[in-house]
Amino acid sequence: MSRDLLVSRPGTVLWGWLPGAVDRPVMSVGTGDTVLVDTVSHQGLTGDQGRDPVAYFGGFGIDPRDVPADLRALAESGAAHEPAVDGPHVVTGPIEVRGARPGDVLAVRIEDLAPRSGYGVVAPRGRLGPEQLCHLDPVARTGALGDGTPLEFRPSLCVMGVATSDGLRRHSTRAGSFGGNLDLPELTVGATLHLPVQVPGALFHLGGPRYGTLRGVPGLVWHGPLRATVRLDVIPQAEVRHWSGAGRRPYVTTPDHLVPLGLDADVDRALAQCQSQALELLLGRYGVPRAAARARLDATDFRIHRSGHGVHARLPLPRCSPVSASAA
Repeated sequence: MSRDLLVSRPGTVLWGWLPGAVDRPVMSVGTGDTVLVDTVSHQGLTGDQGRDPVAYFGGFGIDPRDVPADLRALAESGAAHEPAVDGPHVVTGPIEVRGARPGDVLAVRIEDLAPRSGYGVVAPRGRLGPEQLCHLDPVARTGALGDGTPLEFRPSLCVMGVATSDGLRRHSTRAGSFGGNLDLPELTVGATLHLPVQVPGALFHLGGPRYGTLRGVPGLVWHGPLRATVRLDVIPQAEVRHWSGAGRRPYVTTPDHLVPLGLDADVDRALAQCQSQALELLLGRYGVPRAAARARLDATDFRIHRSGHGVHARLPLPRCSPVSASAA
């Protein structure tokens, strides 16, 4: 079982865009393989921050030797980036998963998210306010703002997805059936993201590492680079076809919860998608009787995320085993 390391450097990343079917894979693995990926936060890299991470973090008193080498290499590469056109995220990949075919589902299990730096940047969305450096206590796994406000280290990946069949790259802020900028705190250690495969090899990619968010303060994000350990498993179409329509859109499972997603700029449509997928998963994936499934939905709160462009829910994970193709 492979445990290869993929570093984020010029040639293995796209800055501001999600890879498409036209992009050549930077790594090839088999189903069931585990991959380590050194993801990069864009803090200190963007034009309004001087595009000089050494100088940017030096302004906070950080020694140049403590600035991640891959961040420095990307800044020095001369890679084109226009903030008015390109997204902010550094996206690593794509990774080919051999044997994955359209109609399959790629199950991405997050096995570990380890900090690659002893600090991160706390910044409001849209840069509406000052950025602050926040040091990470590696033992307590916490941080604190300058005024003493505590921060919980709860790492997650904002961006994970697969290539689309039209061959086009998507803006790194986009999300859809391909995954993308899901911006979901549930995508942390122990979670599994299920992505509908749309091109041979899936062409998986990831980025947008975060150390956490500040509870009670909407839009305040603690950015920082992570080493992500993910396992990539292909669920064949022969099994997926028994899930009704649930395999057409991404969804998440955690050790305790099923997290269906609705992704649309129209919140009403996103809510309808989320409710429909939740019912399809309960019925087709887990074999929950229809009456019990509807009762679960009636007792569920649906939440808006992605700045109003997505809806998700957290349902207690059914204790019955998922329905297999042979049992359906």
